[in-house]
Amino acid sequence: MNKDLKNDFYKLPDELLGHLTNTLKSTNKNVNGYERLSNLCRNTGVNYGQAKKIKHEMENGMDPQVYKLVGGDDLFSWLNDKLTRERKIVDTSKRRKMDAGLENQFKKTHTKSVNANPTKVRLVKVQKNADEIVNNRAVYTETSRIKEIINKIII
Repeated sequence: MNKDLKNDFYKLPDELLGHLTNTLKSTNKNVNGYERLSNLCRNTGVNYGQAKKIKHEMENGMDPQVYKLVGGDDLFSWLNDKLTRERKIVDTSKRRKMDAGLENQFKKTHTKSVNANPTKVRLVKVQKNADEIVNNRAVYTETSRIKEIINKIII
């Protein structure tokens, strides 16, 4: 979810709201989709999360009867246009800030963890007992790893 849009509320256009209200008055309460239609009319609009959800459902297999009941192509085209317009406004604003010299506006600011090991540097194994010291296994393990890295760089 776009954090800049998550608290936005979009009021339905008067024509669409009037059409939905008329449909609500002539619809039986037991019909599938009645509750969603009732909520749209009662709230006179949708918030960003609801708009995304309704648009997604309309695109991806909403029951044709429910699709028609909640406004059909009129509601879908309004949602699509509204979301596209609002997202473009946020995108343009962030791009202008970056053009003005601010850091990347599309990423959250964060602090690096002191405990993180970003390069994954391995420490040399310390030889702990007489067998390891005699056979020199710890150093051998690290040199084979260095050879692998060199081969990857060369090839």
